[in-house]
Formats: sequence, structure tokens, C-alpha cells
Amino acid sequence: HGILMPELPTEKFVAAIKKVVKANERFIPPYESGAALYIRPLLIGTGAQVGVHPANEYLFVVFVTPVGPYFKGGFSTNPYVIIREFDRAAPYGTGRFKVGGNYAASLRANKKAHDLGYSCEFYLDAKEKKYIDECGAANFFGIKNNTYITPKSSSILPSITNKSLMQLAEDLGIKVECRPVPEEELETFEEAGACGTAAVISPIQRIDDLENKKSYIISKDGKPGPVCTKLYNKLRAIQYGDEPDTYGWITVIE
Repeated sequence: HGILMPELPTEKFVAAIKKVVKANERFIPPYESGAALYIRPLLIGTGAQVGVHPANEYLFVVFVTPVGPYFKGGFSTNPYVIIREFDRAAPYGTGRFKVGGNYAASLRANKKAHDLGYSCEFYLDAKEKKYIDECGAANFFGIKNNTYITPKSSSILPSITNKSLMQLAEDLGIKVECRPVPEEELETFEEAGACGTAAVISPIQRIDDLENKKSYIISKDGKPGPVCTKLYNKLRAIQYGDEPDTYGWITVIE
């Protein structure tokens, strides 16, 4: 809806996913290899027209590809860097919609972060540069005082992984807060992670703010914290079918 594309009926969407997974069954990596079959649906306007207005015809495609384990050396922490010179999305722009432009907007900052030796870049809010928004392709969350805290912002893509983790956190008796997270609050987190489809949780070792010559060390011993580990294992166990799915998240394809 955010960019005026017509909505594909849910049952058609689900049927397409099932069909493509079934058709590519031989490419599904073995159970517990850490690898997965990544599913990418795409809706693209194809109407023959010039001018800035919504297309009148669309093509819906789904492609799948096997991907290796996200953590090459096992579940481990990574360093991140705050980049101020690029914005991923404007406060009321397309940041909260799953559009290709959001990824394109992160490429330069992401390359800079990698060139400096970091796992990924972190963006602050585009308006005031005071609050943590999100990582190039993942949502941020922090843990302190038995509370799971994730930023509230009009430019963040609502992550399904983040929503799932919030649900699991609540079930583990952890309080959940969705609110603006000022940069200086990073000093107070006992644990933190970037969450998304591929990694599930990428635990954060530290976040450096090079311009202000500050380093927020989150993992003192360089290892993932107990809450991140518990949440990661729990969500993965549900995905793998090792633990019961009481939420209706899993679709079994015969």
C-alpha cells in the first residue's frame, strides 16, 4: 500500500511460495547444516508508461536460492559502526516499506563500514541524528534489566524476525518496550543484536561512533549474551521443527 501497488491476495501468495519451494526441493540444504533455502518474493510494475504514477500492470515472481550459514564460525558477536554521512530513509519516506530503494540507499554506507572492518553500519534517525534507527538490513534490539528494547521510528521496516523475538521474549518473562532509543543509551545495554531473516540474531560485540571517538562495548567478553543465545536457539528450534510451534508460524510442505 505504501507505494500504491495492488495487494496480492494472501492465498495466491502462499500458493506461489509452496509451489516454488516444492519445485526446488532438491536445492533445500540438509537439516542442521546451518544453510537454508532463501525465499525472495518480488512485485514489480511493468505497465508500458512513462511518468510518475503507479503502474497499471504488475509482475509477481518468487525466486529461491540456497544460502550458506550466516555465521561462518558459529553463532558469534560482531562489531558495528555508526555512519552519519548517509541516510537510509527519511522519517516519513519509504523506510517502513519493503522496497528495493531502501537497499540501494544503504550500499555506500555499507561498503564504507566493510572497508573499515565492521560487520555492518548503523543509521541514526535522519531528522536529528540522535536516535538509533536500524542497521543496513536488520532491526536493532537491546537487552537490559530483563527488558527487550527495540527502536520506535517511522523509517524502520517492521521486521517479522523482530516481532517473533518480541513474542518469545514475552513468553520467557522478559518485558518488551518499543520506543525511541537515544544513542547514549547504548552504554547501558547488557546485550544487543541486529535481527533479520538470514541471521535471525547477529549479536553485537560493540558499536563504534568514530566521529565522536566513542566505542560502546556491549559484549565485555566478546561472546553472545545469555538472552540473545536463548532467543536465537528458541526461534531456530521452532523453525527447524525441534520445538512445538504454538503460534502458527510454520507451514509444512508435504
